Amino acid sequence: NTFGILNYADYHIPSGNILVLDPGRVCLKEFTPDGQYLRQISRQGDGPGELSMLSFEFFQMGGEIHISDGMKQGFVVFDDTLGYREMIQNWPQNLPMQCVALSDSTFAAYKPDFDEGDDENFMLFRRIVGFQRGAEDYGHVFWAESVEVSLNDLINNGASDMINDFLFGLTLGGSEELVMMALCESDQYEVHCWHPDGTEAFTITMDLEPVPKTPEEIAEEKAYMEGFFSQMGGQGMNGYEPEPYRDMVLKVDIGPDGNIWVQRGTYLRPVFDVFDTSTGELLGHYLFEREGWTWQFSISENGILAWEMDPELGYQQLHIVDCSGL
Repeated sequence: NTFGILNYADYHIPSGNILVLDPGRVCLKEFTPDGQYLRQISRQGDGPGELSMLSFEFFQMGGEIHISDGMKQGFVVFDDTLGYREMIQNWPQNLPMQCVALSDSTFAAYKPDFDEGDDENFMLFRRIVGFQRGAEDYGHVFWAESVEVSLNDLINNGASDMINDFLFGLTLGGSEELVMMALCESDQYEVHCWHPDGTEAFTITMDLEPVPKTPEEIAEEKAYMEGFFSQMGGQGMNGYEPEPYRDMVLKVDIGPDGNIWVQRGTYLRPVFDVFDTSTGELLGHYLFEREGWTWQFSISENGILAWEMDPELGYQQLHIVDCSGL
């Protein structure tokens, strides 16, 4: 079981090559679109340009690559030739996640935070916010919610709900024209869209019936998540219980045709609903060629990449998705 050796991939905008995030070797790798390996970028270490503890993403802003590094509490930044440029260290706790560039110097991000509160309770905050490059504090807030959690409930009910909601409970996408967010929930299909200045654009909804997971899906997800957190050094994850129903929305972003691509989670075979960026009107659907609940996708205006987090073959393959069948 690979537990996500290939955690994220995207097209390198200036060169058109493909960058692959490899947390196992703590580096980026560069490939040509036809699969030829070119080089490794960075390595594990504490020095300038080296990487300590990769999270699950990198993003491109102004032609630069920003790699999220939890140990260094910020972004390790490489220029458009993939040479090291600088380290941005602004967040000693809770790095911005799912970052998407809105311009050459601004980005939107999911920012989870918590407040310890009193001895028995603490507050969890989830926010979609906008940042200026290099700024410690966010500017405007696109969306926010908070929940009070008691230590007693957390101990008695396990960490499953917090993991699902706090870490994996939403998906964020965006471009220079639009910021999109959807909660990953089993009872609603709802994509909220804002202009980059924080004003509301429109909301996309679809009337779908909840779809239960099969017993096999639940067992596979439970085993995978417990193994994943065990490998990552997590404690107390043996009580992880998957949600009984499939999330209606898994991912949202701007696709290669310039429209909004929403990955629907109600089928075992990945399905994408495509909407107009100006009106939110449904334009069509795209059905991915293979089945599997662990398929991951990198959706961007440069193209769509796909890989399995838990492949049956025992090793991962990166696929360029042919979107001509829309």
